[in-house]
Amino acid sequence: MFGADQRILSFSLNETIIKLAQVSSGGLVEKIAWALAAEASPEVLGQTLKILLNGFDHKAMVVCVIPASAVTSKTIEVPSLDPQEIKSILNLQVNRHTPYSRQEVLVGSINLGLASAHQTKVLLVIAHRHVIKDRLTVLEKVSLNPDKILFVPEGIGRLYAGGLNLKKDSLPVGIIDVALTSVNFIVVCRGSVVFCRSIPIGIKQMIESQEAVLKLLEEINKSIAASSGEDAQAAVASFVVTSDHEVVRNMLPLLQESLKAEVRLSPYVNLIQAGSVKSKLQQDFADDSFLDVIAPALTLAKCEVNLMPEEMVLKKTIEKQSQEATKAGIAAVLMMVLLGSIIFGRIYFKDIFLNKNLREQFAGQAQEVQKLQESLNKTKIVRQYLQSRMISLDIIHELYRITPVQIYLNTVALEEDGTLTVSGISDSMSQVFSYVKALSDSSLFKNVKTKSTTTKKDNGQDVAAFELSLKVEESLKE
Repeated sequence: MFGADQRILSFSLNETIIKLAQVSSGGLVEKIAWALAAEASPEVLGQTLKILLNGFDHKAMVVCVIPASAVTSKTIEVPSLDPQEIKSILNLQVNRHTPYSRQEVLVGSINLGLASAHQTKVLLVIAHRHVIKDRLTVLEKVSLNPDKILFVPEGIGRLYAGGLNLKKDSLPVGIIDVALTSVNFIVVCRGSVVFCRSIPIGIKQMIESQEAVLKLLEEINKSIAASSGEDAQAAVASFVVTSDHEVVRNMLPLLQESLKAEVRLSPYVNLIQAGSVKSKLQQDFADDSFLDVIAPALTLAKCEVNLMPEEMVLKKTIEKQSQEATKAGIAAVLMMVLLGSIIFGRIYFKDIFLNKNLREQFAGQAQEVQKLQESLNKTKIVRQYLQSRMISLDIIHELYRITPVQIYLNTVALEEDGTLTVSGISDSMSQVFSYVKALSDSSLFKNVKTKSTTTKKDNGQDVAAFELSLKVEESLKE
């Protein structure tokens, strides 16, 4: 998950022959296996494959390889330079190169570079869906879900282009990969395969009959002629043979004489990192070539052809997005837990600091503060008591200031709710009304009301007797 060395499990099925190769992302071939199934039914092939898988990494990335014999390939020119537009044009033109409908086939292509200023040369690869389905069915029997379906000639071409250090301007090179029952004839130019053909003659047939060798030479010459006619390029300058089998070495002089060109032996085991597997390839499996399963796995990052059905690509994409979303969710939860732990830890340690340090440090001062608070409360009570004693004096002082000499006050009574009742006499009623107004204008009194006014005799004179009700301001009471 976090940068571990990825493994690639490559699977090949050619009739009843099953081959497996496990390759690390560093380019090391770690394990190989070969088996011949009793028959070509998915059940038997699945059982044989299940036995072969013992010791292999079942969590590795799985790729399935398709040989040239199972597809139709053709070099064509497309009137576009844009990759997406080229793909659309190929989907429209595929019916011209196969008798099947577009829904029955899967299409891949290899960009071979510019053919002209406005045209691109591509190698079109077409496979019938049942060819892919048959292999996927066998893989399903052993619970393997392939990530890609690669084209064998492309992997071989890219491996040898890199291994032989073929430049983009190098002359075309023919690669002859001799397997047990077939030969892959591939032409490499501009760093990629430009032509491929599967010849159904292999080491097994050549051991059994000399006529098979002669037939193979004839078919190789036909393949060269076909490649020259299909791709207007320079003639193949040299040939490379990938197998070091004895029957192949004996055939080299005949091959060189027939092709009238340089033919050299370059075993594929010399181009790969195989470690302990190398001796097994050279001895135990010398009769067959593992190049078809090893080369696509080693050149996986560079391969352009992927014949995986669109619905399976979409399914894999959704599964990958789901896995990424799950990983993101787990990471978010872990981050939240970590952040919560940090916050909780800080609160916890701060609480410990307050309890064990600050509270102990200021415990004595807390007692002094409590004593001061008690003294303050007592002082407040005394101040409120003294203020209440001063209310009557303030009232008498204010009445003395406002009351004129013509008015004589008989009684002044103050209730607990702050209501003040004043009664007295005056020389005239007009003075009473002026007195009421003066009391209302005072900041000490409010709600001044006249409860009663009467005229009566006092010492033989007419006087106005009155009784008033007013309220003392709340600020004075407080």
